[in-house]
Amino acid sequence: MRTRDLVYGVGRVAGWAARTGYELSKRLPGASDDGPPRLEPEPARTVVVRGSDPLRARMGRLLAESAELGRHDARNRLYDTILASLVPDEARILATLARDGAFPAVDVAERTLLGGVGRVVLRNASTVGKTAGVTLADHVPVYVTRLVDLGLAEMLREDPALSTQYEVLVADDAVVEAVSTVHRPTFVRKALRISRFGARLWQACDPAGE
Repeated sequence: MRTRDLVYGVGRVAGWAARTGYELSKRLPGASDDGPPRLEPEPARTVVVRGSDPLRARMGRLLAESAELGRHDARNRLYDTILASLVPDEARILATLARDGAFPAVDVAERTLLGGVGRVVLRNASTVGKTAGVTLADHVPVYVTRLVDLGLAEMLREDPALSTQYEVLVADDAVVEAVSTVHRPTFVRKALRISRFGARLWQACDPAGE
């Protein structure tokens, strides 16, 4: 085939394709006689905004509330949150500390070869649980630790005035069991009492108060 005929043939095919495409376009939805078909807009995509994260949203609400809360309301919010985290036995212990003052507490540890304090196998055992009349007496070390961690109670150095009560404490079932798990047991004596913050909270929440 000669070059001129080849070019002529290609031109005819291109013209047919253009006309056919145009005619077809007029039959498509959204097409008009004035030109090629209009493109339909793509559906909007959902964009995940970082601020919509539940944790970020919660922090945002807290920051917004902090600008509106007065001192009294802010204190009540704090106290209410702490009370919501306590179990009944812990509330009884806090009430007992507020009423009766300091109680003996001990850690049971393994004595090192040089006579020091090594691994602690029981922390914050105390007679306060029996005085408070808790339901789970074997959980008193856990209760006391939680109250200390919440800032409601505090540990002080050994109190000589509680010497007799320390002797009673080392005979406690939980303490005796802990002692049986180590070869060279030793005791770290401490004194447990309500903290200043715990006293303020108790004063505000005491059911017998005004």
